[in-house]
Amino acid sequence: MNRAIRSAALALCSFALATAGQAELARWDAARVTELAKQLEAATLALDQSVQRIPPPGPGSPQRLGHFRLQQQTRQLRREARSMSRSLQRGADKDQAQPSWESMLLTVRDARENARRLLTPPDVQERATAAREILNQLTPFFDANAEPLQPVAR
Repeated sequence: MNRAIRSAALALCSFALATAGQAELARWDAARVTELAKQLEAATLALDQSVQRIPPPGPGSPQRLGHFRLQQQTRQLRREARSMSRSLQRGADKDQAQPSWESMLLTVRDARENARRLLTPPDVQERATAAREILNQLTPFFDANAEPLQPVAR
């Protein structure tokens, strides 16, 4: 009898621990997500404009390719944020916005890797921080288990 009780208790504890590690998505709030998407669209536009103003390193510089990649990645991020914002404004639901969200996170991951190796002016860092904070506010609506984006470590 004790063995059966211990087995049942162990199974119950295992189940409780397994479900405790799984966070739940935030309840879809179309108005809030749409407002955040509008803010993200503006933040990524400002970020892209700042990155585009950075003069490229000279020929032969080891940072030259990374510079142009970062410019392309911020353009892509701006376009995807605009696309998601506009589709949400037209009434898109979570499933319709999810692919844009995922695409942005992939782009952010790659851009963060490039930015880590480049010297970026303070205005670019400030604009990247603003965009990152908005992305972190959107995260609970799309991925309950995602870790918040952290500043780029140099």
